[in-house]
Amino acid sequence: MDWGKLMARGRKGIREEARARLAALEHPRDLVHKRPFYEAVIITCDALSIWARRYAKLAGEMAAKETRSQRKDELRQIAEACDWAPENPVRTFHEAIQVQWFAQLFSRLEEMVGGQICQGRYDQIFYPYYMNDLTKGRITPEAAKELFQCLWLNMMQSVESQMSPSAASGREGFSHHETVTIGGQTAEGRDATNELSYIVLESTRPLKCSYPELAVRIYAGTPDKFLHAVADAIKDGKCSPKVINDEVEIPFFLSHGVEMREALDYSVSGCTELRLPNRETIAWAHFCGSRRPAGSNNPSW
Repeated sequence: MDWGKLMARGRKGIREEARARLAALEHPRDLVHKRPFYEAVIITCDALSIWARRYAKLAGEMAAKETRSQRKDELRQIAEACDWAPENPVRTFHEAIQVQWFAQLFSRLEEMVGGQICQGRYDQIFYPYYMNDLTKGRITPEAAKELFQCLWLNMMQSVESQMSPSAASGREGFSHHETVTIGGQTAEGRDATNELSYIVLESTRPLKCSYPELAVRIYAGTPDKFLHAVADAIKDGKCSPKVINDEVEIPFFLSHGVEMREALDYSVSGCTELRLPNRETIAWAHFCGSRRPAGSNNPSW
């Protein structure tokens, strides 16, 4: 998914664009082939907003009954975040986390699977919201770490909704692979390591669980401090994070016709599959050796 787009524009912005594109359709071929997609986008946007507001209503009702002041404040914050987002553009780090989780859940419902959802580059997606809140005194590094840990626990509890004995035997239970990517380089070719890279890394260490599957992108310019932090996390014994080498992967993408900016912005998904936001959904080049057309969902490519 394009998580950044969801957060920056909200469902309202995406819905408005879909309506405008739908209204502009004239050619009979477009009415047949494009109209159902735009209508589906509008329905999905409406559904997610309605669903989120149900959580807002419930959290508000729970806050009204709660007697503990700290928990009452937490429930009020949850109610406010769910009521505003994902319908509207994200304003805070908390809302950004909430939008990401709601979108994850909707993807799970639509695909009927639990763990093959590419989580994207968390230290890039969430960084602007984190720094804005930090500058304004609305959040601390420890509070950000706790919100990430709440997200990890929610991921851990999600399993495939279509379970079968064959799936369980083939994967030693209903495993899932929500891989979160940190580190590497920005789309402009600069070092992508930032404060949130360390927070995400450290948030996974005390939980002693396998979720999320954390992937660290490294390259020649990765700071030594971050490399040492990654090594310390691996020494915990969970074999996490997995380490992906930009010096190999980016030239690979370029050799298959991918533009530099897109190649630099790749994410890790599943076990070690590499994905390009807004470009494709599987590590197609590993299997077919040619560029997969944008927007194609045909597994034969």
